[in-house]
Amino acid sequence: MKERQQNFELLRIIAMFMIVISHVTTHYIMADGIPITGANEFLLTILRSLIYVCVNVYIIITGYFSIYSKQLKLRKILNVALLPGFISAILVTVLMAFGAIDFNIWRIIGKLFATLRGEYWFISNYFALYLFIPFLNKIIHMFSKKEYQQFLTLSLLVGSVWPFFVVNQEIISFNSGFSLIFFFLLYFIGAYIRLYGAFIKDFTAKQYLMSYFVLGIITGIFQFLIPTTDFLNYNGPFELLMSYFIFMYIKKIKVKSHRINYITSYVLSIYLVHEQAEIREFIWDLPIVHQIIQWPPVTFIPAIIMVAAIVFMISWIVGWLLTNLFNRFEKVIYGFIDRKLSLKEVKTSSKEII
Repeated sequence: MKERQQNFELLRIIAMFMIVISHVTTHYIMADGIPITGANEFLLTILRSLIYVCVNVYIIITGYFSIYSKQLKLRKILNVALLPGFISAILVTVLMAFGAIDFNIWRIIGKLFATLRGEYWFISNYFALYLFIPFLNKIIHMFSKKEYQQFLTLSLLVGSVWPFFVVNQEIISFNSGFSLIFFFLLYFIGAYIRLYGAFIKDFTAKQYLMSYFVLGIITGIFQFLIPTTDFLNYNGPFELLMSYFIFMYIKKIKVKSHRINYITSYVLSIYLVHEQAEIREFIWDLPIVHQIIQWPPVTFIPAIIMVAAIVFMISWIVGWLLTNLFNRFEKVIYGFIDRKLSLKEVKTSSKEII
């Protein structure tokens, strides 16, 4: 089996930590209803600008590594479809067992279908994207390099630049980057980088990193000065360009650590744990979070990062436990199916001999 490229595994970890930070800011800080003003508001806007690349890079990575896939893996399909529901059902059952919420067997059963029901918007979109990968790859390999560049240029103009200026968001809607069609666009970007490298001109790792931070700060300043315009969308031109910069930076660096591979193996479960509907409500209702808004600027951002780090680590541990439990169930089920199929093949062979 080909060894994982640890620089991209590191990017997955960074992206997930950014996702947790974004949830701290949206579910924990901004949703509290207490106005944030002055330096804290400015710092929060800059932070949000820098972390909004989180979802984009995840899908770009998928396109980068899946471009040569010719067929779907059944076990991967089942894993993406069933693991989120398993984790969600276990978590809600635990909350019921401790009396945090009322017991309801139908609620537990409903959680088992979390992917299909859209409990996790990212997982549902990712699952749908995965089903289309062989067909997307066939389309991509039909393009010449020039045709691919033209296709991507047009797609970026229609999917990122144009929506930024549209008054009615229902027109050419990409749902601020929360849509499957935007995931397709991100996949095409990742695939292009794998096939042809940089879009126009390549730069050094340092230049890509500096470009990411400079554009992130500029975007944050624009958002702070012009709050009526939403600069912070996944499909916004600024955030999309920043996603490209941080991805290309990671592509150019060398990372050697087998611990990264182990951490990354369970990193998606961090999302599945802390974004589970009932767990999310429980976490962000804890009183300590509501006090952070009042903290002085020198501790405001560090406090947000500290809360995100705690949520990240606890969710990883819980995710590790539940994922391994799921894997045991999965092995039992697949073992049973394999034995049944083997037995059927033996019977069929015996009949043919007779």
